[in-house]
Amino acid sequence: MLTLENVGLVIGSGSSAKTLLEDINLQVGPGESLGLVGESGSGKSMTLRSILRTLPGGSVPSGSVRFRDREIPSLSREELRRFRAADVSMISQNPMAALNPVLRVERFLIEGIQAAKPRTSAAEARQTALGLLADVGIHDPERCLRSYPHQLSGGMLQRVVIAGSVARGSSLLLADEPTTALDVTTQSDVVAILNEARTEAGMAMIFVTHDLDLAAAACQRIAVMNKGRIVEAGPAGEVLGSPRHEYTQMLVASKPSLTRRTPLRPIPGEAAE
Repeated sequence: MLTLENVGLVIGSGSSAKTLLEDINLQVGPGESLGLVGESGSGKSMTLRSILRTLPGGSVPSGSVRFRDREIPSLSREELRRFRAADVSMISQNPMAALNPVLRVERFLIEGIQAAKPRTSAAEARQTALGLLADVGIHDPERCLRSYPHQLSGGMLQRVVIAGSVARGSSLLLADEPTTALDVTTQSDVVAILNEARTEAGMAMIFVTHDLDLAAAACQRIAVMNKGRIVEAGPAGEVLGSPRHEYTQMLVASKPSLTRRTPLRPIPGEAAE
């Protein structure tokens, strides 16, 4: 469904040029989940932006970004608009970016549900929206549905955006740190919801996180990024259980433990700027 081949990204030119991505190769098919893990600045979010074509200054990555045999960098403005509207859903770290501040949550969710299933009545869509909000841990879905974004906390807003992404039924879900503002229990519930939607609808998912345990729960395969490159990739259990690359080994070793009575191990080096 989605294939990235030899994707690179350089911002600027001459002495000011900065390489943000280099030789990125990954693939995710229908019903599959791929986790991108690594420290902040490793290139995870920039990889997602390469797929959506929302790069700084309108930059276009080198290499191939292909969705169902269509090259995303070559799409016209109208084709790109349709791709973003119909084929892909995005859950970002900042939920306010996905919501219109002058529209109630009800409008946001119902429009998404009816876009995915045009024959759904407003009343049916509203009931579906209430169920989705309950599924993502909102205890008073009716009140949330009537609220404007500014009336909800950051964690509540993130739940709303996750519910909206599931409601749209897109073929591809890009989740960029989708559980950052949520407590551990709700994180587990949200991962279960995303995995259920992925398997039932045959949706492909790329899940960006710095939480290795969350990646293991959410993803079948994992790609580890460092300084704009993928340094190791494979089944989640193998990558995290028996890491081969030195950076992956350090990443796993730096994970805090409730039982280990030793200092945390820092990872030397600098993140890509």
